[in-house]
Amino acid sequence: MRMLSEQVVAAVLEHKARRRLWQYLVVLALQGFFVGAFLPVVSPPLALSVAVVGTGLGGTLAWLREQRRLLENSYQRVALEAAEAFVLLGLLAVSAVVASWLGVPLLQYQAHLSYALFGYFVGSLAGELGWRRRVFGQLPVREQVRYVQNLAPSLLLPYSWRHVRRLWSRSNQQKPDR
Repeated sequence: MRMLSEQVVAAVLEHKARRRLWQYLVVLALQGFFVGAFLPVVSPPLALSVAVVGTGLGGTLAWLREQRRLLENSYQRVALEAAEAFVLLGLLAVSAVVASWLGVPLLQYQAHLSYALFGYFVGSLAGELGWRRRVFGQLPVREQVRYVQNLAPSLLLPYSWRHVRRLWSRSNQQKPDR
C-alpha cells in the first residue's frame, strides 16, 4: 500500500466528513419533522426517555462502527456491519410485536418510534464526531489511512455508483455462457 501524505489524508477525511455531516443534518431535519408532527400524540416523559435511550444506542453503535473502520479484513467489517443492521431490524420488529401485544395503538407506537429514531441519529452523529475528535488523532498514520479509506462518503448510499457498477460488471463477467 502506497502511503499518502498526512495532508491528503486530512483533506479526504474533511471532504467525506463534511458530506456526511450535511446528510446527517438532512436526516435529522426529516426525522425532526415527524417528531414535531407527533408531538400531540406522545407522552412527553416517555417520549423523552425513548429519545435518550435511542441517543445512547446510536452513540454506542457509532463508536463501534468507527472502530470497525480500522479493520484490515473488509469481509469481516462488512459482515459486522450487516450483523448490526440485522440486529437493529430485529429490535424494531420485536418492539412492534411487544407494542401490539401490549395493545399500544399504532399511532402512539409510530410517534414514540419517531423519537427513538431521532435520538438514534443524534447519537450516531455525536458518536462519529466524538470518536474522530478523541481517537483519530492518536492513531498511527497507517491506521488513519485505513480509516479514511473505509469511511463511506455517504450515509444514505454507502457505496459509490462507480463501485456498484464495478461489482455488477465483475459479476456479469463471472457468469458462464450457456
